[in-house]
Amino acid sequence: MTKPHVVTSLAEAPDSERRRRMVIYTISMLTRFACVALVVFTHGVWQWIFAIGAVFLPYFAVVVANNVGGEAKESEVAKKIEPLAIDVGAEIRGKF
Repeated sequence: MTKPHVVTSLAEAPDSERRRRMVIYTISMLTRFACVALVVFTHGVWQWIFAIGAVFLPYFAVVVANNVGGEAKESEVAKKIEPLAIDVGAEIRGKF
């Protein structure tokens, strides 16, 4: 049986979730572009720091964009509703 959906536990709307992920990813990629540009114009330790940022930012950008705020809220467990039990045995036994 599937888990019942409660209005307060529904996930974010697909359009707004996609927009949120694209904004986060775009900001991360602009930061990466800045790191790549700064690798060319800096020297020494800063050049290495910007190079490491340029190499590892794509991975972190995807991970962060896909995980931040995309989870549904957890709420109370919905009450299990049992099916209505109707005892027709007495009616059937009375006729025979």
